[in-house]
Amino acid sequence: MIARLVGRVLAAISPRSDNYFILFNELAACTVRGAHLLAKMTSVQDPAAFQDLFVDIQKTESEADAVTRNIFLTLHKSFITPFDRWEIKELAKALDDMIDYIEDIPQHAKLYGPGNFTPEMAALGQIAVRATQKVQEAVELLSDMKNADRILKICQEIGYIESEADHVMHAGMERLFSENGDARRLIRDKELYELLEEAIDRAEDAADVLHGVVLERI
Repeated sequence: MIARLVGRVLAAISPRSDNYFILFNELAACTVRGAHLLAKMTSVQDPAAFQDLFVDIQKTESEADAVTRNIFLTLHKSFITPFDRWEIKELAKALDDMIDYIEDIPQHAKLYGPGNFTPEMAALGQIAVRATQKVQEAVELLSDMKNADRILKICQEIGYIESEADHVMHAGMERLFSENGDARRLIRDKELYELLEEAIDRAEDAADVLHGVVLERI
């Protein structure tokens, strides 16, 4: 009787477990929005348009940070969680890292001054959109383990997308070193390629966490 009463009290004062899924959906939506802005940025040449998109990416990253803080605050207050605490932390970190790397790309591009994005960078921007959309799709299904098979399939698809990004990135780097003798441009573009790759890699990190969460519960 006492144990049941304590359990009811703890459940009453703890944040609802479905709050996590709401917050994860919000965070995943931020990554998709940021990826769309980045993809659009890779096709613009006007400095003013670049700056406007940069400001929008920064706002999106700030929104993502606020959601991430809310997840950790909720975790701190919770006695009952929908899955293991370390899994919640790892998923939040992977999602937040995605938008952090997306923001880093224009940060570095602006640091080195004017310079257009290469066709391969534009392709990676589009791949980032697809990767974040797939992560969002999996996150939206996470609240119901009846969706386990679909989530696992999406995680596999994210792996394929990441492999595609690797091929595009290597092709871009190969062309960069074979065609460009400008040291400043070489350094700039190499860093941008690496950041684009990291952003997409973080989507695979999120998929790995989601994959583990599902496998532990089926």
